[in-house]
Amino acid sequence: MEYTLSLTFVNTAGDKVSLSIAGVKPDITKDEVNSLMDTIIAKDVFENKGISLASKYGAQLTQRQTTKFDL
Repeated sequence: MEYTLSLTFVNTAGDKVSLSIAGVKPDITKDEVNSLMDTIIAKDVFENKGISLASKYGAQLTQRQTTKFDL
């Protein structure tokens, strides 16, 4: 199974910005996600069109399962 964490932020212009991280551990906690998002905002690591991220909007963990068939 593959897990992807999708984070949504609001930038200083008021627009929503999404960031996805693949290969996340399946048992990630709400506290870990909050801490990660706080760190991303505090360190000003990412910009969207030259505009900094200002606040958290939401997060979700998506699970994907792939089944391969030998033909």
